[in-house]
Amino acid sequence: MNVVLVGHGSIGSRYKKSLLKFINSYNNLIIVDKNISLIDSLTKEGFNCFKSVSQINSESGLISHGIVANWGPDHVKTAHELIDLGCKRLIIEKPVSNRIDELIYLKKRCNEENIFVTVHHHWNYTNILKILKESELKFNLGNPVGIRLMGGSVCLSTNGTHFLDLACSILQSIPQEITGDLELDYINPRSIDLVNIGGMASYRMKNGTFIHVSFSNNNSQAFRTEIVYRHAIIEINTDFKIRCFKRKEEDILKFGEKITRYGDLEFVSDINYEDISTIDLILENLFNGTNPTVSIDHAETSLLMVLGAIDSHLSMHKVKFDKIKDNGILIS
Repeated sequence: MNVVLVGHGSIGSRYKKSLLKFINSYNNLIIVDKNISLIDSLTKEGFNCFKSVSQINSESGLISHGIVANWGPDHVKTAHELIDLGCKRLIIEKPVSNRIDELIYLKKRCNEENIFVTVHHHWNYTNILKILKESELKFNLGNPVGIRLMGGSVCLSTNGTHFLDLACSILQSIPQEITGDLELDYINPRSIDLVNIGGMASYRMKNGTFIHVSFSNNNSQAFRTEIVYRHAIIEINTDFKIRCFKRKEEDILKFGEKITRYGDLEFVSDINYEDISTIDLILENLFNGTNPTVSIDHAETSLLMVLGAIDSHLSMHKVKFDKIKDNGILIS
């Protein structure tokens, strides 16, 4: 069993450190990266390295598993190259694709050739949904009516993908319509060709709930999330600490459950949750999972939410979720 790791950046290097828990030795690992000096350094350390997937030859042995962790615009191309080498099980980092048409073809091929693909959407590998559901019951919050995502230069794609995915899971719905008024700035430190997406996006969900996004490329605040209930919110703060705020029960009873303009929310409780590294968990899914924790079909929703916001912004009108067009913007 040989594993190909494509991309040895911040996330790829973390995969490399964890892989020894799942493979016999680093002799079963092939590393691919475009950075020539990095590859030279890793080769001196004893790793089997190549500058491109196309350079991997038959002498490398059977390629059974692959990890796609290079830059976003190359994810689909790299996945196809690994499948061509005989790889049957893949991790693909988000975004799973940059284009809708490419993703459709990749899904078709994986289905026809029975390729196992799991996508690294962080929250799906944690227990946060279980924790939130338990808190809703404990504090009698009812069902969420919407979610607000706020932050500085966090990027709707780079970090937002994880939170859009989480929001859809919490609301148990997908978008119906998307409105985007974005800041498309080329300030991504990975490449001047990759856009950093700030600004505002609004998603009207099929079940009547909402997701509202407000980011600014002129600010360095980390992610903050508010899950909105009829008389309460659950806040996931920038440090991933979770807290619940709720209107006084006597006020709720006084107004007969009506929505009013004077719903002061009081702190109720901290919610016990510890965010974890999910690298080992997704590797466990890759090597031993029967089904992918995050399938391509699942990952497609949050990708379309990003592409849909871009499409709405560029076309200057609201777009239907099933009518999103590719615009050739490179995202990561």
